[in-house]
Amino acid sequence: MNDPEHQDRYSRQTRFAPIGSDGQARISAGHAVVVGCGALGAAIAEQLARAGVGRLTLIDRDFVEASNLQRQALYTEDDAQQARPKAVAAARRLKDINSGIVITPVVADVRAGNVRELLRGADVVLDGTDTFQTRHLLNEACCAARVPWIYGACVGAYGCSVAIVPGRTPCLRCVQSELPAPGDTPTCDTVGIIAPAVQMVAAWQVAEALKVLSGHPEALRPDLWAADVWAGKFQRLDVSRWRDPTCAVCGDAPTFPLLSAPDDVAVTLCGRDAVQVTLPTAPDLNVLARTLGPALLLSNEYLVRWRDGERVATCFRDGRVIVQGVNDAAGARAVCARWLGG
Repeated sequence: MNDPEHQDRYSRQTRFAPIGSDGQARISAGHAVVVGCGALGAAIAEQLARAGVGRLTLIDRDFVEASNLQRQALYTEDDAQQARPKAVAAARRLKDINSGIVITPVVADVRAGNVRELLRGADVVLDGTDTFQTRHLLNEACCAARVPWIYGACVGAYGCSVAIVPGRTPCLRCVQSELPAPGDTPTCDTVGIIAPAVQMVAAWQVAEALKVLSGHPEALRPDLWAADVWAGKFQRLDVSRWRDPTCAVCGDAPTFPLLSAPDDVAVTLCGRDAVQVTLPTAPDLNVLARTLGPALLLSNEYLVRWRDGERVATCFRDGRVIVQGVNDAAGARAVCARWLGG
């Protein structure tokens, strides 16, 4: 922190009185975990990296596609052509932006079986996910570990965000007592999204995260903010009194239903016309690439992609396979069985 170059880099941030040099020192010693590195997560990660967060863990299960480039600001055409995992591509770009922080990419699907380990050591967790199932799982894991997390979501021109502090604020389960069923809510794939909505929500989330990291949790806003940047409408909803003492996550006798549930081996990716299957044993990617023959489309150190008729399958090192062009688990499993056995 006494390095002149370090002081100069963050000088405009330390001149902001609520942060100051002491707050910047805390930020530089802090650990933020960003779950999901799509449009929202990428914008969050860039702001945190530029702010000098000392440790930044980026978690994402997916790879870069051409359709991402309209709004996911960290990625390039080459990332899409090479199908780089989003967490890896984001980390590469952010290391060019700030080489003085530790950035750890994790290519993984957040599940009940791994979420505690993935979030271990975090001072704050930021939501860049695109499913309520994952958000509610994060909510349970953060409440169980007593780690603040910042919820955020955006679709179309609309976005919303709220800070959740275990033991102090209502949790996501208090605010949303039931998980919406798949297909019940609009997604970026069904109604689209514009980048200004993404940047707006990311700014809200990072502002709250910086309050936590700089040692000012008392400054966290008690409101859920929501806005439509196209219609020019803004809402704020005070949720501070919504805490439910009978809540299964943050109540007097929590049961953490999602944390205690078994992991799904097949998950439909909302709006993607794709299903993710988790294999019982991860294959050797080099061996898989050699056996695919003319069906092989792409192979790198993180994944192997091949074509199966009208379907495209991508296998990751951790044994996950995303099959595009199917909308049911049986179809995805059939593709995996045909090429991977079992």
